[in-house]
Amino acid sequence: MKKILLATLGEAPAIVTEAIDRLGDDGIHIDYVVLLTTSDTYAQSALKLLYDHLPSHYHNQVVLFDARILEAFYDVDSDRAALGFMQQACAALRDYRKKGWEIYACLAGGRKAMSALLALAVQFYGAQRLFHVLVDDPVLEEEGHILKLRNMSAGEQNRVLHPPVGQIKLVNLPFVGLFPLLGEIVSGLKERAVSQEVRVLLEQNSLLAQEGITELGQMVLRVLESVETLPEPRAGDCEIKLAKREPKEEKNTQAWAERIANRFLFVECVEDIGWREGQPKVKAEPPNILIVFLPGRRVAGIGFRLITTTRTEGQLERVRQEVERWIEREV
Repeated sequence: MKKILLATLGEAPAIVTEAIDRLGDDGIHIDYVVLLTTSDTYAQSALKLLYDHLPSHYHNQVVLFDARILEAFYDVDSDRAALGFMQQACAALRDYRKKGWEIYACLAGGRKAMSALLALAVQFYGAQRLFHVLVDDPVLEEEGHILKLRNMSAGEQNRVLHPPVGQIKLVNLPFVGLFPLLGEIVSGLKERAVSQEVRVLLEQNSLLAQEGITELGQMVLRVLESVETLPEPRAGDCEIKLAKREPKEEKNTQAWAERIANRFLFVECVEDIGWREGQPKVKAEPPNILIVFLPGRRVAGIGFRLITTTRTEGQLERVRQEVERWIEREV
């Protein structure tokens, strides 16, 4: 069974490596890392450092599987940003849970709002463990900021990113998994008849009031409905079928295919196709096909045919929008 570290990321990438090292010392060996972050410049620099560092340091035994970036937001400082971040966190937890993978959620990185929202997402969709990680060393904490790290040699970076595991504290945080009640919670938020216990739960958490659903309840309902309308994640690995090309072009195409496969667990197969000028970025072909083109100076000429797990036209349109938004940011 695959083990995933799902972590919020801000300006200190050491949070991620410390969590991996400490979990490993506890006998939990992480296979994949999935990061939740924003478009903040420092956070993106920290993300780039981890993309380079993880496979090198862990000899490809730990893979940075995906980074779910809050598009167009540099901080979680508005209702829209909070809604978007919550959707990303819940969707990740839901997909990996349905694949039967073990999820270890770390909320130590990023802004306080990110940590709070990840904790709330875990309440709904569950995890093996929710925890905070810290090192009781103010010097290491200061040196761990990306501004200092990126100017260090590889050896100095290793010293900061991987302190002695005995100095790393992992603080487990309690949570109550509400996943078995999710269907009834959604019904309750839609003001349908539900059990008295669920109604009391919603009222005590300020999601429902005597006069109906609250503003906070409306936000939670939008998140849960958005996540639950996503198609099922694929059962196994994504199949990637690429034609042989000139080495540099083949490498670039392979890299983009893998990124799409990792980011979208509803994609069962990626095939490369010819690219033509003037085509839409993402086109849906019922019942379950997306035709994807990556225009732009850096990636011109790459096209893919994606076979998805969608079963309805509504799901196909939903995933088309998801992929299109991702391409707009990535390209």
